[in-house]
Amino acid sequence: MRTASKLIVAVASVGVLAAAALAHGNAAPRTKVKGTLTVAIELGNPGFAEGTLAHPHGFSVDMASALAKRMGLQIRFVDYPFARLFVPGPKPYDAAFEFVTILPGRERFVDFSIPYLTSTQGVLVAKEIKGPITLARLRKLQVCAKEVTTGSDYVQEVLQPTALFLQYPTAAGALTALSQSICDAFVFDLPALLAAKAEAPGKYGAVVGRVGSAEHYGAVMRTGSPLKPAVDKAIESLRKDGTIAKIADKNFGAGFASSPLIR
Repeated sequence: MRTASKLIVAVASVGVLAAAALAHGNAAPRTKVKGTLTVAIELGNPGFAEGTLAHPHGFSVDMASALAKRMGLQIRFVDYPFARLFVPGPKPYDAAFEFVTILPGRERFVDFSIPYLTSTQGVLVAKEIKGPITLARLRKLQVCAKEVTTGSDYVQEVLQPTALFLQYPTAAGALTALSQSICDAFVFDLPALLAAKAEAPGKYGAVVGRVGSAEHYGAVMRTGSPLKPAVDKAIESLRKDGTIAKIADKNFGAGFASSPLIR
């Protein structure tokens, strides 16, 4: 182990990391591109994946990059729609990091890694919405959500607003509607809402709190993927040494863990 540590410190290249793993009998897992982990992200989601495919940034990007490095692989990103992750057919990635909640219904179509992050849904309101927000008040507002998400499920199945419920295919679309007061409140992943507010504080009102139960995010792989054991092992290693917590703090801030529950 000391020899490996010196090698890692002395040489930062991923290729040498892979060679070190092979020397210790841990062959690099087979991927779509030899020596490279191809990861799907969905650009346009605050805090998780933003920028361009050539220069992406956010939690999903940092998490996937740390994972690939821990596995002794290079990293390659593809932009892939969240809504198509569970559609049958060939996929252009080895794993997807798109803040996907691990749910029994989804496990029928894909394999998940062990959880790498736990959060809830949150509520970001428009600038004109002032004062305390309760569930009773939220129910009367014009609520919007992103399609095919647990936020959308929460609004329809639990909140059941009395006003027309608006759904958008992307988070960017919903945020634009919120900034223009087309909708009064956006229900979406709390970390993403905190990041959106921090990036453009003047465009929105407050992140008024969290709703729903705890959700556990996992990386998505095809059913029976031979990569799952290696991915799980790397995620557990990143969790134990505090890497994941540092990545979350960097991209979402401290409010991620302390937002009040809306009642």
